[in-house]
Amino acid sequence: MRRDKPNYRIYALIIGEIIHEGNFFGCEIRKMTFAEQKRRKFFPIQSIFSEIHDTKYYKTYATSLPYIDPIRIKSKYVVICDINEHEPKAALGGAIKIIDRLCRFLSIVYVEDAKRKFNRERFGLLPYLYQVNKIYSLNTNGDEVNTDLKLESGHIYLPNRPELKKWRDKNTQKFLEDIFNFHDDVLERAIKYLYRSSIGHFILDSPEKIALDHFKSIEIIVNSLSKKKEFKQRLEEAANKINLTDEEKKEILKMWDDRSSYGDVAHPSPYDQAERYPNQFPVPSNVQYPRGGFDSIAVNVCLKYFTYKKSLFSVDIDEPFAYTDNSGNKQSTENTLSEVNAQWESNRLCFFTSERNKISLKQKLKKAFAEEYKIAEADVLEVKIEPGRKKVALRIKIA
Repeated sequence: MRRDKPNYRIYALIIGEIIHEGNFFGCEIRKMTFAEQKRRKFFPIQSIFSEIHDTKYYKTYATSLPYIDPIRIKSKYVVICDINEHEPKAALGGAIKIIDRLCRFLSIVYVEDAKRKFNRERFGLLPYLYQVNKIYSLNTNGDEVNTDLKLESGHIYLPNRPELKKWRDKNTQKFLEDIFNFHDDVLERAIKYLYRSSIGHFILDSPEKIALDHFKSIEIIVNSLSKKKEFKQRLEEAANKINLTDEEKKEILKMWDDRSSYGDVAHPSPYDQAERYPNQFPVPSNVQYPRGGFDSIAVNVCLKYFTYKKSLFSVDIDEPFAYTDNSGNKQSTENTLSEVNAQWESNRLCFFTSERNKISLKQKLKKAFAEEYKIAEADVLEVKIEPGRKKVALRIKIA
């Protein structure tokens, strides 16, 4: 049976512009000398890497810590929180919920206090910071007793890898070179967000950031392919361009719903369900987004987008000019192709021609392109002259 009497006491350093000593919301704020902090052996709560028991089997692997405190506070004021819980991690999580809420309201009240004092319409938010430095258990007499709190890594990722030393398919190395050297800002950003989401758990990104990064990798691509108002409409248009399957569209819409309708991600839910969870540490977030880890949809969107963009070329039309080559011979750029800003943007070309007839222009461009890229003219699937005759959109067949 749980006791009503507190059985744990948590000390946290606190720092802010104004520190008012006293009891607030079940906590006590009071001054504590550095000497007493040293005697109590104050130190920020940190995780440690646990030892792998079966070292003969686990030769190589990756693991991560459940919690890292990135803050260092030096202050003569502490928040003390007494709590009743069944074990140290639950006590720590419960106390942090209370202290965190206290600091939120202290930060807001500080602004109101400054507005009143200086007769200001607005005043900048200077958040109060706290850092848990000690946890004690309390005996039946209420005396503090040192307690053992262990936060250790536990999971094992990719044990005994690599599994292979060569790609499974003989063409994969060429594909790696192609996609690595393909310069497309949308693809670069989408892959960056996707990768960050995939490692978010290991580097202790918040669940909110993992969820947003994961869906952002899809959203960036969809939004680049359609300018329609609603996301569902944009997805439909994008899906037709990059050949997403019905199943992929269905899963993306589920992700959109998970991100947008449940939990504090894009549109917060009416209440914080994490507040209703049993006390635990690390404190959970109010996020319901079951996607992200080892997801096959977002990465396939990136791959299909790459295939689609690789087939498209944007061609500027410009007037030809004459020049003298290194041998002193006069040359002309008539009906020739050249790359434009290849180091920044792939598949951007310039076609120099004096041709004015649209049909002839298409034929000459198609021929020049096929010769330059050593493909059959039949593999140039579409040549579309944009209004003004200054640009041409060209699409080729991808093997």
